[in-house]
Amino acid sequence: MKKTAIAVLVLLSLLLPGTALLADQITRVGILDIEKVYSIYFRESQAVKELQQMRADVLREINRIDEEILLLESQKLDAESRGDGQAALRLDREIFEKRQYRDDYRRIKMDQIRKRSENLYKSDEFLDELLQAIEYVAESEGFSLVLNSSGQFSQFFFFYTKEVDITELVIQELMRRAGQSYGGQ
Repeated sequence: MKKTAIAVLVLLSLLLPGTALLADQITRVGILDIEKVYSIYFRESQAVKELQQMRADVLREINRIDEEILLLESQKLDAESRGDGQAALRLDREIFEKRQYRDDYRRIKMDQIRKRSENLYKSDEFLDELLQAIEYVAESEGFSLVLNSSGQFSQFFFFYTKEVDITELVIQELMRRAGQSYGGQ
């Protein structure tokens, strides 16, 4: 019995310091909603603003062409009402060519915008910026592991507390680096 008690005490004396070391090495895990970061930060980024401006310019040009077509159609009706068949035929050809130009312009420009938009979300520059912000927030807040909680990965999380969700901190860091303010949501 005495030998057993001594063995237990020796075993405990060996294990207790080890458990203290293990307690110091507990990994702090952070959760990040990448989709939210994209939707908030990207919406405010310069590249997205340029893309929105490009889209607005294209739509403005399409509207300008539509106004020209309406004017030509009005002129064609006037020519028809005056009985000027030759002018009406010339205007009809101009209307056809303008519509064809407008449709080609719309198709080409919208395809360019779509490709630019896709490239924007896959940009190495943005991903590098995002990873640097995540690393900064994780290190400054004491997280040794950060997991994505959005999209297909959300099914892996049954529960987590708000304290480990660093999404807002990452968005704030990205905005700070971009020289913009962000009040949070």
